[in-house]
Amino acid sequence: PAMTSQDPAGREPAQDLVPLLRRVQLGDSEAFGALYERFRGDVVRLCARLLADPAEAEDALSEVFLRVREALGSYDTARAFRPWLLSVAAHHCIDRLRRRALEGRLFRSADLETTGLAGEGTSPLLATLGQEERRSLSRALDRLDARYRAPLVLRYYAELSYAEIAEALAIETGQVGVLLHRAKDRLRRDLLPSAGGGG
Repeated sequence: PAMTSQDPAGREPAQDLVPLLRRVQLGDSEAFGALYERFRGDVVRLCARLLADPAEAEDALSEVFLRVREALGSYDTARAFRPWLLSVAAHHCIDRLRRRALEGRLFRSADLETTGLAGEGTSPLLATLGQEERRSLSRALDRLDARYRAPLVLRYYAELSYAEIAEALAIETGQVGVLLHRAKDRLRRDLLPSAGGGG
């Protein structure tokens, strides 16, 4: 059966958005405003998670949508819109993190281990968490180094594929799994310090 609205992951082609996107491509400001209102929440949440700074996320929001407006000419409407939009937002946030230079070089290939990887299966990191646990996880996520925070956010908040994450972070696809594995390990140690043993 044909789908007329987006599924939770927003992965089906954006059929219901096509007329709106066409109007935006033709320079219709009202259509652009409607697109902004529909997706601003998704974008600002992603930016807040990536940048670990709600105020900077609000600042990034307008810049992301400017990029979206400029890039819509090359957007393929056979693709789902939300993952494409969040990929644009991720690129912008990664650019900001690199300019900010909080952790020096964020995605240094030499710092990645390439052995001992778990499979590429998606761990239900958030699915079973209650509200208080989600708040604790959110705080722990903000404490992570940006190089580990970014792939986690892109995977579990933006629901991007490994290939999309690799593209957004300018790394090899195989390195995404390494970063996710290490990031989840650091989160577990932060959230459950006793699980790491006696020091």
